Amino acid sequence: MEPMKTYLVPDSTRTNFVLTVTKRVNLFGSLMTGKKQFDETEVLAQISDHFWEHGYGATRVDQLSALTGLTKTSLYNAFGNKESLFLKSLDFYVEQGLNLRMRQIDPSRPLSENLQLILESAFLRKNNEKLSYGCLLTNSILELAGSEPRLQEEASKRYDQSCVAIRQLFALYVDTKRLAPGIGVDDLTDMFMTFKQGLRVQSRNRHPDEVIQRSIRTYINLMRSIELEETS
Repeated sequence: MEPMKTYLVPDSTRTNFVLTVTKRVNLFGSLMTGKKQFDETEVLAQISDHFWEHGYGATRVDQLSALTGLTKTSLYNAFGNKESLFLKSLDFYVEQGLNLRMRQIDPSRPLSENLQLILESAFLRKNNEKLSYGCLLTNSILELAGSEPRLQEEASKRYDQSCVAIRQLFALYVDTKRLAPGIGVDDLTDMFMTFKQGLRVQSRNRHPDEVIQRSIRTYINLMRSIELEETS
C-alpha cells in the first residue's frame, strides 16, 4: 500500500493554511458492501490508539475484535489483515495529526506564535492521557527495526511525510524573508522535530509539566530571536 503524500498551500480565501492531500490512501472508501454496519472512522481511531499504546508485536487481531466489538471477519473485510490494519492506523495517525496542526496555523502571525500553539496543544493540554504513549511513528520504527523491516520502512516513510508540513511552514517564513538570513529550512525542521521528540521522552518522566513548559518557553524565545520585524 502506498502512503498518502501531502503538501501545504496558502488558501487565498482564508488566512490559515489548508492541508491539501495530493495522493491520499483510501482508508474508508468502497471497502464495505451493502449497508454500513459501523462508523469506520471511529473504529480505525480505536485501532490506531491500540497500536499506539501497545505496539505492533503485542497486538493481536482478536484483541482488536474485542476492542471494537466487530468480528475478525468484519475487520478483515473492511480493513484487511493485521499488516494492512497497522498501515492504515499509521495513515490515520498522520492525517489526524496534520489536520489538527494545520487548523492551528495562521501564516499572518509570527512563526514563534504558530510553533508555540503547536507545541502547547501537543504537550500541555489537560487530561491528555495519550501523551505518555510517545510518537506512534517513532515507536514503530524502533520496534520493527529487526523483526519487520518492510513495516519499519513504511513507518519511516510516514514519519518523513509528517515532517513535510512543518518544513513548508518554515519555508514560508524563510522565503518571505521574515527570519534572519543564513538560517536553512532543513536545519529549522530538523531542530523542531528533534526538540519535539525530546519533549515526548520528557513527558514520560514524573511531574513533566514544569520541565516541558520551561523547555517550550526557551525554544520559543530562541525562535523569536531570529524573527525579523515586519515593515509596512
